[in-house]
Parts: sequence; C-alpha cells; structure tokens
Amino acid sequence: MDIRLEKIDPDSNCYRFYVIRTEPDLFADRSLVVQWGRIGRGGRTVIRGSGPRDRVEDLGQRLLKLRLRHGYHETQAAGVIRPDDAAP
Repeated sequence: MDIRLEKIDPDSNCYRFYVIRTEPDLFADRSLVVQWGRIGRGGRTVIRGSGPRDRVEDLGQRLLKLRLRHGYHETQAAGVIRPDDAAP
C-alpha cells in the first residue's frame, strides 16, 4: 500500500497532503506509516500500527476511507515529499 492524497481549496488557503504506506519492520511484519501536512513542507510522520500484513492493510483502508470523506482525493503514488511540491 502506497497512497498519496491531497486536499486543495484555494478559497480557504488549504493545501494539504496525506500519505499512507506500509513498510517492513524489524520483526518480519508490516508497519503502517502515515505522513501529513501542508504541501511543500515535510509534515509529520507517525507509525500508526504494526503486525500482520492483512491487519495493517485493513487499518490503512479505514484511514483512506476517512480521508476521502474529509475531502481528500488520490493523486500520484506516494514517495518522498519534495520541497518543489510547494503550494502556490
């Protein structure tokens, strides 16, 4: 799972991103890593859960549905947030 979401509303000066991805952890399981913030900034990063792949991906799907309900839309594949992604 490697998903990047954005919410852009120039009228309210809202330029947000939200990244959901799974990564391997030290115990041969998976971890759900979430990064969010203003587009063009580094944002915050937190590990939201770890464990078996199916459990972690279920948690990721729930977070995805929640963000979609809050007005985010899916964009390019997630990756490193670059400073040149700056908001206007």
